[in-house]
Amino acid sequence: MPLRIFIADLHLRADMPQGLALFADFLQHFGTDSELYVLGDLFDLWLGDDLDLPRYASVTQALGAYAKRGGRTLLMVGNHDFLLGEGFFSASGALPLADPYLLEHAGRRLLLTHGDALCTADVDYQAFRARIRAPAFVAEFLAMPAERRQAMASEFQEGSRSATAQKDATVMQVDAVAADAALRDSGADILLHGHTHRPGVHRLPMGRRVVLGPWHGRESALVWPPGEPPRMINMDCDAAELGA
Repeated sequence: MPLRIFIADLHLRADMPQGLALFADFLQHFGTDSELYVLGDLFDLWLGDDLDLPRYASVTQALGAYAKRGGRTLLMVGNHDFLLGEGFFSASGALPLADPYLLEHAGRRLLLTHGDALCTADVDYQAFRARIRAPAFVAEFLAMPAERRQAMASEFQEGSRSATAQKDATVMQVDAVAADAALRDSGADILLHGHTHRPGVHRLPMGRRVVLGPWHGRESALVWPPGEPPRMINMDCDAAELGA
């Protein structure tokens, strides 16, 4: 069984080289017989492989170097980088990870997800999510010139910021009932996700909901070696709460 590392919400940006360097340095700590699970939003914005692969060559190189050391990356897209395509996965050596994904580790069953699909009270967001992820919209968007894609992305981001400012914070959080139902339906006892940027461990009737921390200027991860208790890096909560 490999050592497994779980991260989410790095929101890497080409104009913020310190974040790119932080990620590359983090990967240097791991190699042979380890698996890195990225649960969405590795990038703050991805407008298509044709536009963004050249800007993020340092990221694909860092992932490629990790693979050469014997590591394996499994990457789930998030709401900021769901347009990651075959070009990125080929360049980085990462493997696409379905959302949700059921993983058995250390005698536990972990249900991995980005988390945004469980924010069921935010009906406006869920409708928007369904619209922009529809295959027809994705194909049309990726066929647009670079300038048009960038303009549309700016419009979407500004609309999102405006809408967020007017919503109650509880509306944008993962729904506990939906999370518990996901655990029950999957047979998992740990739900692991990102998206909300509120790291913590929450008790549910069917198990635990673990929220990964965002990378706001520092690395954040759940690291789970085989045969050892998990440890949390910059998550401001205790891994013992997992009951592992």
